[in-house]
Amino acid sequence: MPMIVDPGAPLVVPPARVTSPDGYLAATVDELWAGVVLAYNANTPPSARNLTLNPSLEVDLANTQQYAGSARERVTTDSRYGIACAKHTAAGATSGMQYLCEPVAAGVTIRASAWVKVPGTGTTVFFAFRDATTTHGTVTAGVPPVAGQWVRMSVTYTVPAGKTVDRIAVAYTAPAGTVWYSDAVMIQTGAGSPSEYIDGSLPGGQWEGAAHASPSVRVTALPGAAAVRQVRIVRQDPGAPAPVPVRSADPAWAIGGAGTAYDHEAPLGVAVIYTATPLYADGTTGPSSSLAVTVPAPAPGQVRDVWLKSIDNPSLSLRAVIVGRPEATAAGRQDVVDVPGSPYRVVAYDQHAAEAYTLTIDVPPQAVDQVRRLLRSGVLLLQTRPGYVTLPDAFHVPADITGPVSTGRLGSSGGYQFSWAVEPVARPDTAGAPLRIPGWSWDTVAQQFATWDAVAASYSSWASLSTNGVT
Repeated sequence: MPMIVDPGAPLVVPPARVTSPDGYLAATVDELWAGVVLAYNANTPPSARNLTLNPSLEVDLANTQQYAGSARERVTTDSRYGIACAKHTAAGATSGMQYLCEPVAAGVTIRASAWVKVPGTGTTVFFAFRDATTTHGTVTAGVPPVAGQWVRMSVTYTVPAGKTVDRIAVAYTAPAGTVWYSDAVMIQTGAGSPSEYIDGSLPGGQWEGAAHASPSVRVTALPGAAAVRQVRIVRQDPGAPAPVPVRSADPAWAIGGAGTAYDHEAPLGVAVIYTATPLYADGTTGPSSSLAVTVPAPAPGQVRDVWLKSIDNPSLSLRAVIVGRPEATAAGRQDVVDVPGSPYRVVAYDQHAAEAYTLTIDVPPQAVDQVRRLLRSGVLLLQTRPGYVTLPDAFHVPADITGPVSTGRLGSSGGYQFSWAVEPVARPDTAGAPLRIPGWSWDTVAQQFATWDAVAASYSSWASLSTNGVT
């Protein structure tokens, strides 16, 4: 049966994942619940892999071959990386050298790049994709933009069906006798721009096998990641004097360097900064990782313009319609004493209490039971968009609850109003708070999967299971 698609339906856009520059901390905004899923993984995979076996000739010419009959030699008088490079002397109209690499199978796209220094007497640089003695294709990289300086030239090539590429020649079209240089050959798979050059002899690089005779990777995992036990994540809000701990990450478990958290309390509509710090088994800390995200706020003019979030049971949270305009009062804290012989009294005073008010919301019939449970679930966080001065964000415990009261505003089924007293309280303590994610719990897992084998087959890690596949 063919799939029927409604052309008027909105496109489903997967949530954007924001990653810290070092790759350890990632954040995904949960727009459905106005929260942020946070994932810390100190065991991030290598950020780049170079398939070239001897890409920079740091030791010798092993795993390279002549190309087009030109002379080649290893020199240490010049280089782009390290201490050596290849010097080419053209014997004819084309000169170059073959760099052996890990075999690449048919259908795979190759990104090849090399740093070259040419005298300007030739024309184009090109790459030849080969196995043994057979050339499967060549791709022109163009004319180097400057002469006498190191420049990076790059191309992409897809290996033809039934073929394998195990070496790539870097070549230059120039008259006989032309001398030019090549260095830092990078062979990668996949489309896109070439990664920053890496080989096992550079800082942050590691050979997969024998040095200067195997592929290499840029190692990005945190040193000692296996000894990480927890991670502490804090959030810096705009204008706040100091960052505050994320409730489920003060700290969060991160055995072996991987852990998750959920922040349901970030202010809406403004950029916030998250910073994660790993905690090792011996009590020491590792380097911090930071990123910034913005949780969307209800747009001005939207009817459901306030979020009510439960701290202990976030699945009860909802957006609601405010009825009327709450009028706030801030109770004074004063001790007054009469002064004999004076028309004035002495006043001892403290800071005024936080602004309190009565809030009334209107909800549809299907939300009545949810609101009943929400208002009795303990501490709530009321959140609005920036500039909504009537109702600043406030933690509170609902008091003097009335409702549901039928309003009849939603047709024959009628709407219902709830009212309660809001007196803001300080943010509840976050130390040791468990991970709580709206709509996801062990009860949900039990409802969706018949066996643990089914669970294990659906999620790649504990971190992925803890966030229902978001991380």
